[in-house]
Amino acid sequence: MIIVYLEKLNLFGKNHANARKSLATWKATTERVIWKNKQDVLSDFPKAKMIANNRARFEIVHNTYRLIAHIDYDDQIVEIRFIGSHNEYDRIDPATV
Repeated sequence: MIIVYLEKLNLFGKNHANARKSLATWKATTERVIWKNKQDVLSDFPKAKMIANNRARFEIVHNTYRLIAHIDYDDQIVEIRFIGSHNEYDRIDPATV
């Protein structure tokens, strides 16, 4: 998969050192896979939650942080839409962010 807006991950990692390892693992895994459907995502990330509009929520650092990505299965693109704390996540609509 091609990840769009990687700079969001890099900036978040700079500001949240405890998230760097989890973000690096998520990035490495996502870049090497080919997802054709939601089940493929869940095979690689069993704790992910699939959301409306081809979005997925990933737990970072045991759910301390959450990452929302839009997945374009046809073009093999993962677009990072949000990354933040659990409290910040509660203030957004993950289906439209």
